[in-house]
Amino acid sequence: MKLNARKLISDYIVIFIGASLFALSFNLFIKHAQIAVGGITGISMVINYFFPKLSMGLLTLLVNIPFLVLGLRKIGGPFMAKTVFASVSLSLVMQITDGLPALTDDALLCAIYGGLGTGAGLGLVFIKNGSTAGSDIVGLVLKQKYTGIPLGKLVLAADTAIVLCASFAFGNVNSILYAIIKMYVASIATDGVIYGFTTDKLAYIISEKAETISKLVISDLHHGATILTGEGAFTNAPRKMVMCAINPNQIGRLKEIVRENDDEAFMIVTNTHEVLGFGFKPNVKTNL
Repeated sequence: MKLNARKLISDYIVIFIGASLFALSFNLFIKHAQIAVGGITGISMVINYFFPKLSMGLLTLLVNIPFLVLGLRKIGGPFMAKTVFASVSLSLVMQITDGLPALTDDALLCAIYGGLGTGAGLGLVFIKNGSTAGSDIVGLVLKQKYTGIPLGKLVLAADTAIVLCASFAFGNVNSILYAIIKMYVASIATDGVIYGFTTDKLAYIISEKAETISKLVISDLHHGATILTGEGAFTNAPRKMVMCAINPNQIGRLKEIVRENDDEAFMIVTNTHEVLGFGFKPNVKTNL
């Protein structure tokens, strides 16, 4: 019980840090450069542009309320509890830091560093199974009805429409161009926080010495291996294939193992986004 309570508190602390990082990055970079963004923040930017006396922090919270109510009714559960907390935290920190001056007047730097900060902030919220509501909630609700459409495409469509509206409101084509840079950088930062910035390797080795190679992978590289049975499409002869996930710095040794035991082996090495399990990241429950 104490462990669960401690984990829950830890989750909310990380969510608060993520929301704060997003808010600070917005106020220090994106807002001053008038870079169009998607989601609730983008809608709030458009309203703030026409009604500057309304602060971004207040607008973000007010605009988010209908989406939060929708999420609580249609989704609910711990995810929405964390989402409400993240949304309130983001608006609060955005309000408190509203008067901070821009760190740079260069719009390109604002797009890059604003994207890094907001993307990393969202990543911290996401890894604790929360969100900042807005288009994420709309996407999740629509996903329940239109199960054949990927969630990412639903959210992207909503964000793209908001970015276009914001750019027209600002009357600045450059806003769209900088927004593309910002969204690209933010996506890299978000994925980096969620999945890590390192890329592991996945190897497929078709060889007559599959058993020998798999044993050496286990003993020398200290990683597991799986032997798959297949059939050659041209010869119809049975084939064995070793599949193993390894660290990038072990690829040289794996090639040596294969070459020393079967110089006629067919080997494919690919990058893999994430590996969970023994020898890699722990396989824990997550919504991601």
